[in-house]
Amino acid sequence: MNLSQIEAFCAVADTGSVSEAARVLDCNRTKLSMAIKALEKDLDTELFVRTGNNVSLSETGKAIYKDCENLLITSARIRQTCAQVSGDFATELRIAHDDSLPDTLWRDFSIHLNQQFPAISFNVVLVSSGDLADIVEKKQVDFAFGVDFERVENPRLAYQPLGKIRMMSVCRSDNKLSKLPRVSDEVLRDSMQVSLAYLNHRDNPELLPFSLKYIGFSSFEFMLKTILSEGAWGVLPEPLIRQHLREQELSVIKHTYGLTQEDYCMFTSAGMSEHPAMIWLADQVSEYLFAF
Repeated sequence: MNLSQIEAFCAVADTGSVSEAARVLDCNRTKLSMAIKALEKDLDTELFVRTGNNVSLSETGKAIYKDCENLLITSARIRQTCAQVSGDFATELRIAHDDSLPDTLWRDFSIHLNQQFPAISFNVVLVSSGDLADIVEKKQVDFAFGVDFERVENPRLAYQPLGKIRMMSVCRSDNKLSKLPRVSDEVLRDSMQVSLAYLNHRDNPELLPFSLKYIGFSSFEFMLKTILSEGAWGVLPEPLIRQHLREQELSVIKHTYGLTQEDYCMFTSAGMSEHPAMIWLADQVSEYLFAF
């Protein structure tokens, strides 16, 4: 039994498919199947129930899954600790963020990161809030920053809340919804909504559209532009729309969920050591949210 076999086992268990697990791990499907068979032979038991192209955990597989997952987490923590002790920090960092904070802020952060840590290359990408946890878990990026809609305990991820962010249900100021002293669920459901779209396959009730008619976008900025141009409504972060509210282009809808608060988090893989560049970035975001 080795870690590559354990990783293969957990990947197939998580995806329910050898093909999908091979895609996630970026390896050959045949090699992955051989790793699973070698593990089953070593343990002298079947870990999966195979039905056609589908696989599901056997009773033994279910019994050992958590321990196998913990082995991978411990392995990652050991590697990160050794890297930290030796001072061998990554020379390239992949960072994802949503657009709940202004673009100008992230541009300034990126410039300052480059100035303060000249030995490190930074790849900064924009991602839908609903996909942040998923792409960190799949190791497509090293760190992610954004609104945490998931609220799901995941032993493979570490969530560091950096502050609170207000989410507002808004519409254009001339929209009929803004004129109502109280907006009922029925009225809101019959109104066109722009909602947040994401690629993550896990169901997330926090991101499900409220209205019967809706358009999904992967960014808050696209949602904002559609609300302003098409007379729809949607839930947007306050930092992105504060100026539009001050100029009375937007109005907050008087509904039960017109104003809510969410955690703005930094997402990392479980066991990953703190990186000085990300400590600095997390502090900057926290200060911005506190002052906001």
